[in-house]
Amino acid sequence: MHFIHTFIAKRNHSLISSITLNILSKLPLLAASAGIFYFSSLPQPPFVLTSFQWQDKVLHLAAYFAYGITIALAIHVHQSISSKKKMTMIGFIGFLYALSDEFHQSFVPGRTSELGDIIADWIGVISAIMLYRLIIKRIA
Repeated sequence: MHFIHTFIAKRNHSLISSITLNILSKLPLLAASAGIFYFSSLPQPPFVLTSFQWQDKVLHLAAYFAYGITIALAIHVHQSISSKKKMTMIGFIGFLYALSDEFHQSFVPGRTSELGDIIADWIGVISAIMLYRLIIKRIA
């Protein structure tokens, strides 16, 4: 009887750990989503570094590179999904969020919605996918 009790306790602990890991893996994605939404809501971004021509695009690319990494962290814990499908999901989620972000910005006074921003966002997400793919290949 003691063996059964120990086995059930270990299985429950494993299940709880799995659920906890699953939830914790989503927190960076939620924080990044909220951060992008917040900064998109501002009439003027507070972090203008210099005034070089492509600054806005570089900031979009960097933000969505980080966003792509958080998507990868959120999806990677799901072992039943193939790496190829995970990379597709990262791209799809990142692209949809970029589209929704630009749509949202079109309603913010002082902000505009630009195709160039979506392209920069997409390049950032693709860069994150490339890094994720490189890491997965090194681990395997």
